[in-house]
Amino acid sequence: MARARTERMLNLLFVLLNSRTPLTREQIRERVPGYGDSNEAFERMFERDKAALRDLAIPVETKPVDMFHDDVLGYRIDRSDWLMPEISITAEERTYLALAASAWQNAQLSTAARQAVSSVDAREQGAEISVPVSLAKGRRHITEILAAIANGKTVVFDYVGLNQSEVVKRTIDPWRALLHSGHWYLIGFDQDKGEVRTFRTDRIVGDLVETKHDSLESMPKDFDLSAITDTWEHSDKDATIATVLVRPGRAASLRVLATTCEIGDEWDELTIPYHHESQLIGLIASSCDVTRVKSPQSLQDSVTRIVTTTLSVHNFGK
Repeated sequence: MARARTERMLNLLFVLLNSRTPLTREQIRERVPGYGDSNEAFERMFERDKAALRDLAIPVETKPVDMFHDDVLGYRIDRSDWLMPEISITAEERTYLALAASAWQNAQLSTAARQAVSSVDAREQGAEISVPVSLAKGRRHITEILAAIANGKTVVFDYVGLNQSEVVKRTIDPWRALLHSGHWYLIGFDQDKGEVRTFRTDRIVGDLVETKHDSLESMPKDFDLSAITDTWEHSDKDATIATVLVRPGRAASLRVLATTCEIGDEWDELTIPYHHESQLIGLIASSCDVTRVKSPQSLQDSVTRIVTTTLSVHNFGK
């Protein structure tokens, strides 16, 4: 019954939306299937459907059928009052959309995100298509993390810290999943440490497993995520300035971090402030075919080491 009513309301919406002139009740009854043969049933169902559309903020208008006989009323929906206006976005805004979509590449929303960006690009005829980018590291476990947060379950995984060489098993009550500076993070309560901890998901070794146990420590209602991220973005020492060369139209994930960009023929020069090398190394290394670190030398050396090690692993040590 509910499905039949939904289908009837959709048909009514389409008929009223595509009519240039108001339609009488008799015309609506002829064009919209599902109202039946009984006059009484039609009147009752039509009034209910009309009220339901108006409750959804769909402006069903009641107007005279013609200007000479205002005693005969009809119904229509003015497209200009209800349909969204044509959306036009800039190249910069399309780049941000591509960045947001790339954050879901390995999650359940990946297909929908890609289709949405493709639809926007297709509508912008004559405009330069957004450059596909790979924004975040450590996307593999995001679906499982989000599911555990929604289910209120504890997760377990093996983890290697930034300054550690040994793999340590962690038992965490997950609170939030966060995308920050090109990396995904899991923020939650560490049952072994007895305190809130942050874990970069690309340092998780193997699988992240959702247990059958409910979380022991739920996220407080007044939990302030910015109190954690502020410590990452600010430091007692001044920010280091990186100068990075990128090919025109490429490396969008680096461009959004830049404070200045000097456009060149073969290379664009980006100025990017940072407090920790980890904020940039992964982004630069993942787009090493279209980027070059001009300064500082320490950042260049770190990126070179990462790229060389990765190539060696995939080329049998050569």
